[in-house]
Amino acid sequence: MSVEQVARDFISKMTDVERTKAVLTPDAMASGGVLPQPMPAMEAFNIIGGLMTGFPDLKFEVEQVTVNGNQATVKTKISGTNTGPLSLPMPGMPSNMPPTGKKVSANDAFVVTVEGDKVSRLEVDSPADGGLPAILAQIGVKMPGM
Repeated sequence: MSVEQVARDFISKMTDVERTKAVLTPDAMASGGVLPQPMPAMEAFNIIGGLMTGFPDLKFEVEQVTVNGNQATVKTKISGTNTGPLSLPMPGMPSNMPPTGKKVSANDAFVVTVEGDKVSRLEVDSPADGGLPAILAQIGVKMPGM
């Protein structure tokens, strides 16, 4: 499978957390975005699990993929409706926030490093007005330090 296809599938199917974890190398790391420091990707995906509880219809729609060697930059549109309680497993993040019923949408970008048919690194490269901070702002949550 090509670097582009591995990256495209990985990002577009991130809401299937078990499938996504199966595509990660054992030592895969995640960094950037709201992550305070690089961490094992398996741990970082707990955030996606929390988002899926709060936004059961969460989607990562791939809009553009640019490949450079074994890395792909994947630009996406994230959307969903906050119909479930939101708890994100990070300090300063919402905990047991009741659903708002609001629809959200934001641009995001990810740099995916591919080894074979697996992902070894995921870097969240959100635009200034996008990513998780934008999603949370749309439901009335202010990110710490912002």
